[in-house]
Amino acid sequence: MATIAFKWQGNGIARLTAAVDKLEGPRKRAALRRAVNHTGDKTFTVVRRVLAKEMGLTQADLQRRGLSKRKANDASLTYSIIGRGKHIPLKDFASRQGARGVSAAPWGIRRMFKHTFIVASIGGNVFKRIGKKRLPIEKLWGPAVPREMVREATATAFQTTVAANLPGRVEHEVRVLTDGVVS
Repeated sequence: MATIAFKWQGNGIARLTAAVDKLEGPRKRAALRRAVNHTGDKTFTVVRRVLAKEMGLTQADLQRRGLSKRKANDASLTYSIIGRGKHIPLKDFASRQGARGVSAAPWGIRRMFKHTFIVASIGGNVFKRIGKKRLPIEKLWGPAVPREMVREATATAFQTTVAANLPGRVEHEVRVLTDGVVS
């Protein structure tokens, strides 16, 4: 059996009443929006780091290739991390022509793509022949931002960061909103 006791001294009831009044209406929504955006920004940073490492790109390249965010606003308390774009050409993963083919590092792992070649006159892209004749040739591609976002490491980083930070941030915003009365 548990017993809970409250002891009020001074103007405690008045302060609590004022705090509860502050928790209603647009101020509550603003506090929740701030908490969601603060946690969302932290999560975006973690996701960007993990995804860049997973794909073998720099964080700046990743954002240029289609990773963006949409913050929560007064109309919607939703923070979105958005991945757009198609597969990235293999040439963008530090490709180098060798005697046996092209060496490149998609997904952060350098490997040799045998029987491939770089054509400088077609943008320095990596190609392979289809069949035994000189033509046709096929362009080679690496990972795509939208596909890699839902893979294990990135999804785990997202879930872990949100679960660890959002509840504490909501408590902080409530404490700030109520001048420390409610926590």
